[in-house]
Parts: sequence; C-alpha cells; structure tokens
Amino acid sequence: MARNAERVYDEYLTVLARSGDRGAFAALFRRWNPRAVRHANRLLGDADTAADAAQEAWLSAVRGLARLDDPAAFPAWFLGIVGRRCADRIRKNRRGRKLATAAAADPTFNGAQTPPPGGEPALTAAIRALPPVQRAVVGLFYQDGLNTAETGRALGLSEAAVKSRLHAARETLKSVIARRER
Repeated sequence: MARNAERVYDEYLTVLARSGDRGAFAALFRRWNPRAVRHANRLLGDADTAADAAQEAWLSAVRGLARLDDPAAFPAWFLGIVGRRCADRIRKNRRGRKLATAAAADPTFNGAQTPPPGGEPALTAAIRALPPVQRAVVGLFYQDGLNTAETGRALGLSEAAVKSRLHAARETLKSVIARRER
C-alpha cells in the first residue's frame, strides 16, 4: 500500500482519536464524511438515506474506534461500517424497495431521479447502470483511492473478487459507452 501524506495524516488522526482527542475525531469526520456519504449513496441510491446511514456509521465508529488495532486500516474499516449500516437499511426497507423496483419497471413511471435524455455525462450514466456491488467497487477503488485489498475489506470481499468485479465493471462500462457513442 502506498503511504502518501494524506494516508499518514489519517493514521495520525486515528491514533489521536483512539486516545480520546475529540479534535482529531472531528478532523477525521470532516475528512471522511463526504466519502462515507458518497459510498452510502452508491449503495443505497438515495442522498437522504445515504446521509442517515453515514451518521449511523459514525456512531458505530465512535463506539468501536478503540478496538481498531491498525490505524492504517481506518479507511477500509470505516467504509466497511458504512456498508454494513447500508445493508441494515436495505434489510429494513426491503418491502419498500420491492415497491420502488416495481414502479421503476413500469414504463409509465418517470421518477424524479431519472435524468433527462442526454442530461448526464456518459460515464456517470454508465456507472449508475452498474450492479450495486460493481458500482461500490468502482467508487471505492477509483473515487476514494482504496487499493484492492482495502476495497475488499470495506465490502467483505476477497481481493480476487474485487479484481474480478473491477474487470467486469470496466468491460461493462466500455460496452455501455461504446453503444452510447454510436
């Protein structure tokens, strides 16, 4: 794992936060909350629900930070908590999700989150079309800068599974973008 200044700073803040430094925890929150919300939004597809899941993840992180053995593991550890809070919300809202899926499948449904034709860049639209796990892997790896091992820890996947999903996602993205450009 490449340790750049940002990673070292996060490790430093994690060590201080583990020892009870509220300022350090606040700094971790400022640095990682946007990523937590973005990751939750990738998994849940709803900005408000994602923000709530991220808040729940921070509460879990406060309670469990003392048990984090390796401060360098903070990114994967914390984003794994975010993923579990999202999974909790998905389980709780399974019935509502089934109704939303049925509504979205209805050709007469024009949901507010559906962008107008041509209103979204091709890559963004293609990423949105990926299956949720592939979308999460792509986001953690490319947007959040986690390596394959960290992405695997955050999502509860093996490193080989992450590499496989990244490969499949890249192939899907290539084909979707190629179709749109024709």
